[in-house]
Amino acid sequence: MDLEPTRLYEALVDLGRSLAECADPDRIVEELSRILRTVVAFDSLALLLYDGTPESLRLQAVTEDGRPADPSFRKFGISDTPIGWAWDRQEIIVVGRAEEETRWPGFKRQIVSSDVHSFVVLPLTAGDQKIGVLGLGRRTEYEPDESELAFLRQVAAELAVTMREYLTRKELALERDRLRVLHEITNALVSKLSPDELFAAISGQLDRIIPHSSASIALYDREADELQLYSLQIRGENRTADIPKRVPLAGTPLEQAISTRRPVVIDNIDLAGFTPEIRDVMADHGVRAMCCVPLFTPNNTLGFLNLTRMEAEAFTPEDLKLLSQVAGQIAIALENSLIYQEVTRLKEILATEKLYLEEEIRSDRNPTEMVGQSPALQAVIKGIQIVAPTNATVLILGETGTGKELVARAVHELSGRKEQSFVKLSCASIPSGLLESELFGHEKGAFTGAIGPKIGRFELAHRGTLFLDEIGEIPLELQTKLLRAIQEQEFERLGSNRTIRVDARIVAATNRDLRKMVDENRFRSDLYYRLNVFPVRVPALRERREDIPQLIRHFTQKFAKRLGRTIKVVPSKVIEYLTQYDWPGNIRELQNLIERSVILSTGRTLQVPLAEIQDTSRGRELTPEKVSDFVERDRIIRALQETDGIVGGPSGAAARLGLKRTTLQSRMKKLHISREYR
Repeated sequence: MDLEPTRLYEALVDLGRSLAECADPDRIVEELSRILRTVVAFDSLALLLYDGTPESLRLQAVTEDGRPADPSFRKFGISDTPIGWAWDRQEIIVVGRAEEETRWPGFKRQIVSSDVHSFVVLPLTAGDQKIGVLGLGRRTEYEPDESELAFLRQVAAELAVTMREYLTRKELALERDRLRVLHEITNALVSKLSPDELFAAISGQLDRIIPHSSASIALYDREADELQLYSLQIRGENRTADIPKRVPLAGTPLEQAISTRRPVVIDNIDLAGFTPEIRDVMADHGVRAMCCVPLFTPNNTLGFLNLTRMEAEAFTPEDLKLLSQVAGQIAIALENSLIYQEVTRLKEILATEKLYLEEEIRSDRNPTEMVGQSPALQAVIKGIQIVAPTNATVLILGETGTGKELVARAVHELSGRKEQSFVKLSCASIPSGLLESELFGHEKGAFTGAIGPKIGRFELAHRGTLFLDEIGEIPLELQTKLLRAIQEQEFERLGSNRTIRVDARIVAATNRDLRKMVDENRFRSDLYYRLNVFPVRVPALRERREDIPQLIRHFTQKFAKRLGRTIKVVPSKVIEYLTQYDWPGNIRELQNLIERSVILSTGRTLQVPLAEIQDTSRGRELTPEKVSDFVERDRIIRALQETDGIVGGPSGAAARLGLKRTTLQSRMKKLHISREYR
């Protein structure tokens, strides 16, 4: 029926005045519903606005029987619905009998099941700007006359202007909030140099403007094509979630974000695109929506800023706009942070390498210095030449003092890693409680006394060689982590969940019987087999006696040069005697004896304190009779040195030895000793 013009005019005036006082869609729809009911009969009213999402309109507010209803943030596709028809064609859609409608079968089933049997959809347009649509529904059939339709067109025009002003105010408010948040985040990031500090600084700011259930930062490892989940905080829980430290990128929704450098939004999240571990964590925390915003600079893609929600409400284009701006700030700060960390790490490495270099200079070691021509030593050298060019793990076996470290250094020097660091760790010389820190490093506060971060030997040996001396002394509880580090070439510092990847060649050495230790459950069998890739057995000195004369001359010249002495003669009988000795301390014992002998020698002949040597390896002590002339000669020379060559008198060498002067002179003549030894 036709409506009275006065009544329509009053309703429109009332509507204009009421809408001008409303500040949000719920209030607008409430006033609109109240005023329209004085003119037009309907059971439900819905307001849908375009929010920038392609091909969809968002339900902003709805009333049923005059009472507000929950919109549940539903979206309606523009295609295949009367909503999209009205929006796209800018025409009023009137359906008097919904069950007879054939144009939108899917929508028809949905609308009829909700007990709506007729409806009107009006486009909301202000000037040339399309705002959204207004829908009216009835439980009975409805055929509006021309006066009602004209009134509804005027209502739609008035509502469109109101909603345009509302959206403009909303956009301005959002822009103001964005700028404020960006300003505060920028200030918060200025002084933060670690990713943990960065994330803590931005998390609270983001929650003020973009509600979320959890947030994380994932760093992209381009070589492994993986994501390192650096930090994940769950709202209401002051802890880090138990999530995999590394996540494969291939085949996940995040792969798209890396390739396009655009955010990825997953609504009513489909967990099938993630690994089982990630699916389990998301399911446990009720994640239903997720937004992944790439963190990139002009030269580098760093990773993602990830936000999740436990509600079905997806992230809006406004959210994405702000997150993209925030991500730009984070990316710059994060890149600076990572550069700072790398510079700090390199400074620590250089400082530690400097200590190693100074130690090498002080020890005057020549890594390729292997003296001898015996078949036993040549077999060792041949093995070194075979294995050194490869990256195979080497296990050096041999008694204490046989020169296992020298072999390890030779393996390094003959390999492609010789320009990089050779890092040594004696597993027996460090308390077991500190050994893990020495191997893998630690973060500040990881344990009592950890006042700052420390780089471990594994990290220091990156691209070089790590020599683990006395490997049999490593505690069982540490062997599992060592096995993983050797096998996977990755580990975590103490007090950190960040996985560090290294490329270090492992050379281990031991004087223990590892096979026996495995049988006695004192050494892990899997670690033993991982180390025993290429065993090299270093022979004891008694097994290469033919090398002893050459070693004696080599050490004599080495220590004489260091001490500023001139020694030209090593008596043949001394060499003969030392060659027959079994050397339980091996080359180390021989080297120490020769150094002591050079110190004692003041003339041109090497004077060896033979009386100090015991044949402990054969279980019997050398007697004066067996030492014979060697020991007697050594005693007389020492007495002459101490008395400055004086033979007789109360302070002479004869008195010191308890001999008559003539007896001493006779023995000096027999042993070819002159006063030049003083």
